Amino acid sequence: MEKPKTIRIRDKRPTLKEAQKMVGGLIEIIYDDGETQIIGNEEGKVLGQPFNKEATEYWTKKIADIPYDILNGDVLILKGKARLD
Repeated sequence: MEKPKTIRIRDKRPTLKEAQKMVGGLIEIIYDDGETQIIGNEEGKVLGQPFNKEATEYWTKKIADIPYDILNGDVLILKGKARLD
């Protein structure tokens, strides 16, 4: 199974369609503090997508400080002006 990707974008707004393509399906905004958005596949866990260690560590240690959940599949991290509204 292919290692999941963590895609980081700063200051370029992806379209909904582009974001869906990057995460491989329907999107879910997992985290949004106004400066950073973390977006994943809404069905990543249900579909059995592989654990994304890089994105999970970023989310739990640097952002949310919640070590009790994991992210699966490809994850999109948007910073600055790069946001989905």
